[in-house]
Amino acid sequence: MTGDGVPEAEGPVDRPAGFFEQPFWTALGLLVVCAGPVILLAGVSGYVPDEDRFGLVVTGLVWTPFTVVVLVLAVVGTVRDRRVWRELETAGVRVMGEVTSARRVWCGEDRCTRVRMLVTVPGRPPFATSHLVHGEEIVEAGTRFTVDVHPTRDLFRLVPEPSTGGASR
Repeated sequence: MTGDGVPEAEGPVDRPAGFFEQPFWTALGLLVVCAGPVILLAGVSGYVPDEDRFGLVVTGLVWTPFTVVVLVLAVVGTVRDRRVWRELETAGVRVMGEVTSARRVWCGEDRCTRVRMLVTVPGRPPFATSHLVHGEEIVEAGTRFTVDVHPTRDLFRLVPEPSTGGASR
């Protein structure tokens, strides 16, 4: 909740990156997922000395369920994210969000504007959100942005402006 009793938006403000759009995390995830079965296979198939085999098999048996859980969570999370964004695309309501405050901040080496917005959806209480507008664009309090909002959840995304072709985030 914000200081004036308006709930803060929950959920992403932009489409999450796809599985193959994150090569570092994909490689790290595959390494973690493969660790348990590879250790277990090495212990069972005789690639290690006999005195180390028992320890390697136990380690593989402990790590394999962990890797299965990591893999299941990754798949379920990806499916959920895609379902949520499909819902927003099919059931989204286009409304106007009003900037309640704007403050210039540094984004690495560039300047950005941290914007707090109040989004009002018909039939629901309004919610507040904050995000960064990249670039030198000056955003002032009272400015209005077009926003796609899910009708029953505090999930939204900024609508791209026709002049820039991309959504500010």
